Amino acid sequence: MLGGGPMMTPVTSVTLYELSDSSFQNEIAEGDYWAILREMCGGGDNGVVRSLDSTYKKLDKPEERLVCAASAFNVFLQNNFTGPLLSPELLDAAMDRELCRELSTKNNAMYPLVRCVSLFLFAKQSFRDMESCLIVNLFRLRCVVVHQNLLDELCPKLFEELNTCVESIEGGEEFQSLGKELQAQVLTEVSFGLLTFEQFSQSRIVIRKAMDCIGFSFKLTGAMGKRTKWQEKSLAQLKVEMIVDQSVLDQGPLENEPEAMDMNDDTLLEKVAFSSPDNTISSNLTAPFLLHTAALKLRDNALEEMLREEVVAFLDAIIGGRTFNYCIATHAFFIRSKLEKTSVRRLCRSMEQLEEIVQGFDPKKTCSRTGGLFRTSLPPMWIQQKLLADLYTSVGSHKSALDLFEKLEMWEDQVLALIGIGRYEAAEKLTRGLIAKEATPKWYCILGDTTQDITHYETAWELSEFTSARAMKSLGYHYFNTKNYTKALECMQKSLECNHLQGGLWFTTGCTAMAIPDYATGAKCFTASVNIDDENGQSWSNLGACHERLGNLEKAHNCYKEATRHSFNNWRIWENYICSAARIQHFASVIVSYKQILNLGHKYADPKILNCLVSAVVNNTPSIDGKPGITFFDRVLELFKFASSKVTTSHHLWKCYATLYLEVPGRENLSLGIDYLIKGYHACSLTIEKSVDNYLECGQYGEMIFKCVSKEDKDSGTYGRHLQSLSTILQILVTKGHKLVEVTDESEQKEAIREFLGECKGFLEKVEELMLYT
Repeated sequence: MLGGGPMMTPVTSVTLYELSDSSFQNEIAEGDYWAILREMCGGGDNGVVRSLDSTYKKLDKPEERLVCAASAFNVFLQNNFTGPLLSPELLDAAMDRELCRELSTKNNAMYPLVRCVSLFLFAKQSFRDMESCLIVNLFRLRCVVVHQNLLDELCPKLFEELNTCVESIEGGEEFQSLGKELQAQVLTEVSFGLLTFEQFSQSRIVIRKAMDCIGFSFKLTGAMGKRTKWQEKSLAQLKVEMIVDQSVLDQGPLENEPEAMDMNDDTLLEKVAFSSPDNTISSNLTAPFLLHTAALKLRDNALEEMLREEVVAFLDAIIGGRTFNYCIATHAFFIRSKLEKTSVRRLCRSMEQLEEIVQGFDPKKTCSRTGGLFRTSLPPMWIQQKLLADLYTSVGSHKSALDLFEKLEMWEDQVLALIGIGRYEAAEKLTRGLIAKEATPKWYCILGDTTQDITHYETAWELSEFTSARAMKSLGYHYFNTKNYTKALECMQKSLECNHLQGGLWFTTGCTAMAIPDYATGAKCFTASVNIDDENGQSWSNLGACHERLGNLEKAHNCYKEATRHSFNNWRIWENYICSAARIQHFASVIVSYKQILNLGHKYADPKILNCLVSAVVNNTPSIDGKPGITFFDRVLELFKFASSKVTTSHHLWKCYATLYLEVPGRENLSLGIDYLIKGYHACSLTIEKSVDNYLECGQYGEMIFKCVSKEDKDSGTYGRHLQSLSTILQILVTKGHKLVEVTDESEQKEAIREFLGECKGFLEKVEELMLYT
């Protein structure tokens, strides 16, 4: 497909461009799209841009118009995303800057150093005017994605255009008639387009369809391998296992992909050396699926170490695979560099790799690089250079970072860099200088961030004629940080009305509503959040909390259940789930959740949950699905056995464990019940001197043990042992009780202790009397 990957077999001669019939076969193969435009416009370099419109109108055949528009589009892509670059004398920098200014709005500016803007506008308008068909709709989608990449913020209007393109592509008969591999490529482009607009849920759905087209699947698994040079024994390492039809492992032509830089570390290997080689490797067709997963995992800047290792496993599968595509390889290196900037041992490679990418933007020769661009989310050149500037900051080279930001005219990043090194006055001076040149809502928002003066946000809001989502968001965060939640909610809602494509803000607005509390608004916000990203476990959990407060217990339970699927290792979310399950008497879920919390290493022993399970079994309370409570006896017993091996100091757990053997009809085991009550006493006695209440609680155990031992068969093998333990417990209680009476000031507490001491001494006398006959 012209500018979008391998050529497609044409469905019709008009809708798809067939390479073999083109008179520009060599130019397309070499990526020399400027030569195509030059020849179409009469052979001269200098007049191409000026004469492009008139040349296009003279073209009679739809195929020729398609080639003309696609070539202009690809020249634009080469000069802003992949290279090679046009010679400076062929560019009109002043016109490009003016067009960028015209295409910017008050609230959403276009990056000022975009090259060949006129070619992009020409291509976009040309595709818009063409008769709708698959290839044209695909190019329209690409134009929308590119346009968004040029802007500061997500644009709702462009998102509407994207949805229109997606509907036209997926709903057309031409798409259905394509082969499975071509369908997979088209769907992958659609998926990455949705990812550009941060529509994570929709993007996942589409990428799964693409994978299904070619029968591709993958999973993270473990394999034995070595990570360091001095490691003698292989250990379990993360690895991506792929299942794919070997016939679809395509090998495209080499596209001058960047050289992979080495770490040259004295300890770490360049990559994990697995004990068993893997014959399944990624290709140009399958690598985008792995890139998509890595990009989704990277949507949060604060990655847990385990999640970071998962991303590295995906990148290793791509970089070490059969990848010959410039965009795929560069995007993989870009993500890896982003990950490695926080690693001391890998930081040097991260910087060298980015420098290699940046220096390779202009290879000084024509080459095909744009193929596959839209089956990745490779950012524009200036974003790749921005990461290099961030790396300079990481190593303390602030002057280099500031110089690069200035060269790229990334003023906001320069301001943030100045603030980061404590140069607040310089940051404010730079911002005020920008406002003096052009007063825009964006600069006033940055001035507010710099000075922490909220009047600048209010000025930005007024200057934008009350349409700046950023101004209201910044003001909302200010009020949120000062705990003025009502004002914060008002501002955040206004921001979302201006621009609803703010997934993070939907979440924060929901949290703000919960803090007021306004659970109905919170539920609305978290619903929007999970619609954008249905794998956000925290959003599902908070949505469950809102429904719970609103009395929708079953909805809350379902939300918590969904939260555990996506935050499987977060014990707090499992705790929310277990409490919800207990409220609606879903005992099976309570048992499963309890085990998972313990498996996560949390010493969990909530008395309410323990009592819920015991009460269900003892009273034969039916579960939500109608099962009698007694049917859960064995599972609860197994749970308590497992829990008591993990949590030995919870007297509530031992008490509930004992109750199962003492009070469940037909399942009594008095001896075991007494054993667990004694263990419960010992756990409770750890805090016996902490307060009067703790002492009296220990006293309750002494009383329960006395009553149970009194019922025990005197001929049993455990009777004497239990009697001796009971005697010791009662003696300790009497001794501790006398001490507490002396140090306690409150009369009511003294009276309670004296009353219990009287009972305890009576128990002790009876026990000593029984011991005489044992």
